[in-house]
Amino acid sequence: MKKCFFRLGICAMLFTLSCVSQAPVKAGNGVTLDEALSNIASYFVENLPANAKIALLGVESEAQLLSDYIFEELWIHFEDSASFVMVDRQNLELIQKELAYQLSGAVSDESAQSIGKQFGPQTLVYGKITRLGGEYRLVIHVTDVEKAVTSIRSAAVIPDRRFAALLEKPSGGMAGVSMANVLYSGMDNPWRFTVQTDRSSGDYRDGDYMALRVYSEKDAYFKITHIDVNGSAQMIYPVSPEDNNFIKAGETRQIPDNTRFRMTRPYGEEMILAGAYERPFTVQTNGAAPVSNRLLTRGIVVEREGTRTDMRPEATAKFTYRIGP
Repeated sequence: MKKCFFRLGICAMLFTLSCVSQAPVKAGNGVTLDEALSNIASYFVENLPANAKIALLGVESEAQLLSDYIFEELWIHFEDSASFVMVDRQNLELIQKELAYQLSGAVSDESAQSIGKQFGPQTLVYGKITRLGGEYRLVIHVTDVEKAVTSIRSAAVIPDRRFAALLEKPSGGMAGVSMANVLYSGMDNPWRFTVQTDRSSGDYRDGDYMALRVYSEKDAYFKITHIDVNGSAQMIYPVSPEDNNFIKAGETRQIPDNTRFRMTRPYGEEMILAGAYERPFTVQTNGAAPVSNRLLTRGIVVEREGTRTDMRPEATAKFTYRIGP
């Protein structure tokens, strides 16, 4: 059976397995996509062998953005568990190419074992999400390549506003920017939280300066991420332990505190993302990188009593602006 995974952009044939265990979807048990992914990942974290080397191949869906989102979420859940060794992205592409090469003939259990020997993964993870009436059915397969045994977990997914946004087709190859639009839309904010620039029009010329204004109706800690015209993201505040990223309820903060951002080439549309958190966090800064769910949700780490916990924003906001000559 031919499967096409949007995540890696190539088609692969998945093999028939000698033993399959599956948890069926029960009527009326629909959950949100995030809940489904958390539940499925938790099951495999608890039941897969510790330190297993996992190759997360991808998830087939009707939209690339949805496939990317599920891929990144599963990766985060597996990696955060600290229970497994994740096959890096470069080797994932090699595995996909090997699977695609075998499209010309039947893929046996022996060939699955061969992939394990060539590339090292002990476990292959892949899946599919399809429309099922007014809901969706998410199915994740986890295969032991040596034993040729697969475990399947599934869930009925109720589409909400975020899910609907993930089905939108991004233009110009800017899937990462579309991901940012989904995650930082502010649709589900529990309190009012906004970010805007000093020009409501959002139009700037080469050499102009820009300041940001952040407002929160609740005490919070915040971070600001910049997405450039090429679709790469970089945290721009806070960038050092000296930066004060706490905002009081009802306060409007100007960022940067004592300076401004200078507009320059390349020209085009850029985006400012702001996330508010209820707890303080430490900063993990790095250079600009292509936008991904992993980058947008894992820019900070909570450190308390010797533990480290990745944390997502409680409220979000975004502002789009343009730079011209």
